Parts: sequence; structure tokens; C-alpha cells
Amino acid sequence: MRKWLIIGCVFFSIVLFSTYIIRMQQPQPVIQHFPLDSSAAFIDTSTSMKKVDFRRIHWRLISTLDTEAYLRQDVGLLYENGRLVGVMNKWQHPASRLTQEKTHRLQPNKQLDAVSFHFAELHKNQITSTFKMSGVRSYTSGTHELFSFPKNEKEMQSRQIAKTETSRTLQQVWNDAKQQLSIPASQYTELPLTALPTADLTKIPGLSEDKERQEIISRLWEGLYQNYILPIGPAVEKGTAATYIPLLLFDKSGKHLRVLYQDETGQHRELLQYY
Repeated sequence: MRKWLIIGCVFFSIVLFSTYIIRMQQPQPVIQHFPLDSSAAFIDTSTSMKKVDFRRIHWRLISTLDTEAYLRQDVGLLYENGRLVGVMNKWQHPASRLTQEKTHRLQPNKQLDAVSFHFAELHKNQITSTFKMSGVRSYTSGTHELFSFPKNEKEMQSRQIAKTETSRTLQQVWNDAKQQLSIPASQYTELPLTALPTADLTKIPGLSEDKERQEIISRLWEGLYQNYILPIGPAVEKGTAATYIPLLLFDKSGKHLRVLYQDETGQHRELLQYY
């Protein structure tokens, strides 16, 4: 009896150990900074919005890497008048191309900002990574039309209403954050997260060199993913998230970056990243 008990315990231990090893070998859907790989590149990335009927749009993310990666992952954020209203997060192993989309219900006279981070983890002689960002801004008219550039007087008015309301809301949120977190704003260059894909960062101290700049952006998204995107995702799905576009504060002395954001309850939080 004792013999069979010992054999059973040994067998059970082997099964547990084998399961642990298998789980450890599986890719994890986590955006993580690794040394940047210059031999792999994204040949196609896009974030788009397309109207599908009177009150709805398809918000879509597409990305293609020029080689098959060990892990591909794309994350997208959608803001309406500055407030987070949608999150997309998809990963695949192995893969080179990812496509995902969600439907969003339109409201009149709104500004829609979408920003995406396209990521690849590569396993060769060492673990490396590469990434690219994309984004888009659109507006809705009083009759629920979707446009990027106004074609008539009514659309010009709708765009102005949306821009004014968005700017007022974000400035209030960001000013409250800087006050609560005791941040000396004059010491920083400010940039909304949604402006990052198209911003010229070469003039910002500490970001003039391409290699350093890419590493800083890669680490930035690693921090955002772990501390902002993952925790807030469920609240966004429920429609209870009270969070707005994060504000990036680049230290004018070129030594660090601060990221101001809100958690799912609307509390102001901060990420600090040294160069």
C-alpha cells in the first residue's frame, strides 16, 4: 500500500512539474521592452474608423511585420472628447499580421482620437523586439456624419464644437493632475499620448538620437500596458471608466519622462521613467 502511495505521489509531482514547464514555455500576451531589432520592420500599420450605418463606425487596427514573429501583439485606445471609450488588445503566436476591429456608436459633435501600438517579440539568438505606432483623429457632425476634414460650414461648426469641448475637458483634467501630484509644469514639454505617433520628438532634450528615442517610447508603452491599459480594460468594457487621454511630460533637462493618467475610478496616477 505504501509502495503505491509513493508511486502515486511521484507521478503526481511529475505531472505538476511538466505542466509548470509547459506553461512557462507558452508565450505571454505582455508588451515588454527587449533590445530593439533593426532586422525586422513593420511594412503596414494603420488605425482607422469607417462608418457602417447611420449611428455606428468600425474602429480597426491592422499591422503586418516583414517576418514571422514569435509573438505579435497590437493594442489600441479610442477616446471620445478626450474620454477613454474603447480598448482593443490582441496577440498571436507565431504571427506576422494582425487585424482587429470593434463597433463604436456615434454621438453628434464629437472628437474621436485613436492611438495604437503595434508590437513584435522575436526569438533568434536572443530575445528582441520591434514596434510601430499609428493613430487617427476624426469628428462627427450634428447629423452623425464621420469626417477628418470639414467639407461644409456645418461640419466646420461641428469640428469647432468638438475641439473646444475636448480641449476644455482635457485642460481641466491635466491641470487637476498637475496640482494634485505637485508637478512643476514649467519644467516639462507636454504632449498628449494621442499625438505621439506623428509628433516630432527630435527637438526634445534626451530624444534627439533615434536609438535612445525608440527605446524610451518602447519602455513608455511597456509601462502604460502594465499600469494603465490592462487594469482599466474591464471598466472600459462596462462603460464605467472615468479616464482621459494621458499626458506625457518630457523633462526639459533631458533626464526623465512623467506620464499623468487616471485609473478606472478617476484617481490621478503617475508613471516616472528615467532615461
